[in-house]
Amino acid sequence: MDGCDQLYLLNAVTPDELTQGLVAYDLAKRRKLRHVVYHSVFQVDKFLDVPHFAAKFTIESALRAFDVPWTVIRPNYFFQNDKTLRDSLLGTGVYPAPLGDIGISAVDVRDIAEATAIALTSDGHDGRVYNLNGPELLSGPRAADIWTRLLGQTIRYAGHDMDAFEAALRERAPAWSAFDFRMMFQGYLERGFAAEPADLETLTALIGHSPRTYEAFARETAAEWL
Repeated sequence: MDGCDQLYLLNAVTPDELTQGLVAYDLAKRRKLRHVVYHSVFQVDKFLDVPHFAAKFTIESALRAFDVPWTVIRPNYFFQNDKTLRDSLLGTGVYPAPLGDIGISAVDVRDIAEATAIALTSDGHDGRVYNLNGPELLSGPRAADIWTRLLGQTIRYAGHDMDAFEAALRERAPAWSAFDFRMMFQGYLERGFAAEPADLETLTALIGHSPRTYEAFARETAAEWL
């Protein structure tokens, strides 16, 4: 942090995410940085049984306890997570993410990036918490329908058998990570992950344009794949 006066704090989801985040924040306090923008997660206080949510909630609590000016951004599920589904979509014709039938207010990472940059480079954001949500609910069946139209082949929603989902994750991720993300998606199904009433207006005002849609993201991605 030599030569820095502000910090954008974004931790990867790891077993020691909490330690990494607090070490970085403690260094920021020691350096007396002018501002910290912390990348948390939407509804972090309602998912305390999800390990990486609980880590972020604790780091948020630390921000509030000391005197370094802060802003918290709380994004929803990222559109770009679905770029990892290429083989499933094109190969087996399945949309495997268990988003449920009601859906979540997923968001484009480019909108997150813009909001973060604005919070870091302009005044008026100290002590603010910004929920960063997309403009519509994305359900599993809706995502499958979008990809069906854009890829020109039938894509079916795999449903939300959480045991099967966790087992599939364990084939390409450590057991702790598979269980962590199983708990996250299970929370979506049980508690919902829909934007709160003023979220869209807040994000639109912050970044100066309407948040991007999932279909626009999917259209760009399908063009790349095809």
